[in-house]
Amino acid sequence: MSSDEFAALFMRLYGNLYADMQPLGEGICIAGVYGRFDGLSVRRMQYKGDFTIRLPAPQDEITFVLPTAGKIIFDHRSQSIGTGQVGLAVDKLDIRSIRIGEGHAHCGLSICRSAVTQRLSTLLDRPLPTPIRFADQVELNKPAFKGVSALLSFATGTQFDPLINTGVLLPARLKEMLVDALLETWPHNYSQAMSRPVPAIAPRHVKRAMAYLREHPAQQLSGSELATLANVSLRALQDGFRRFAGVSIIAFQRQVRLEQAREVLARGEGGSVAQVALQHGFSNAGRFARYFQQAFGVTPAMVRRR
Repeated sequence: MSSDEFAALFMRLYGNLYADMQPLGEGICIAGVYGRFDGLSVRRMQYKGDFTIRLPAPQDEITFVLPTAGKIIFDHRSQSIGTGQVGLAVDKLDIRSIRIGEGHAHCGLSICRSAVTQRLSTLLDRPLPTPIRFADQVELNKPAFKGVSALLSFATGTQFDPLINTGVLLPARLKEMLVDALLETWPHNYSQAMSRPVPAIAPRHVKRAMAYLREHPAQQLSGSELATLANVSLRALQDGFRRFAGVSIIAFQRQVRLEQAREVLARGEGGSVAQVALQHGFSNAGRFARYFQQAFGVTPAMVRRR
């Protein structure tokens, strides 16, 4: 169909997500499959004609593109070029424009950053001290990426709808499978941590301290006071956190507070950003915003607006 027909169909199905994007012009045709569910979109697309897209507003998503023909160029922090042998991972907060040409076709997906962060934190069994960063480019001829391609082909193929409609496969399960496949195959700054042997089960005093910090995010508690509550020495508790959480007590507490604050902001609850910061133990809103952006790559205000 023409690009204008595609835009009208997309708006009818998904609302005004890209309503501010400029028309692509005459002679541009688009065909393919696109689906969206709870912070995840999957696609298998083909394009006729050369054109440039300028996205109207940044989004807190990570986009993965596995080209099968032609060329796609993302202009973001640098420039990433995807071809039939080169796949791309791009932070949509950084994208300025996208150029498509030479009869480009690809399969791909976009995932909200929080879904990736939460799943990785669960797999590692600890909060993430820094945002996850995927390799900008990968060689698609490596066997590891065949699994990702197969999942995307399945999610955009004709056999997917009957499974969804009959309840055999829930969209949430497919989302988890795709996130897990990307975390296991696409290189990122936590790949080495994922490949390490799973540590032994944390002892009771460490679990007790972690649970207390999660249940009382706003409470100002020193390491010594937390050790007293856990009924161990401060040294034993510090060693336990470094061994089983991979971070210090302070870093763990801060990340728990940030993750809980992010959930509140994403739901539009808790009042202003400053009020949410205070509710989660941050007396200085500026320092809270700085920690928040370091942890998630976005500001608290951006999460609240979305």
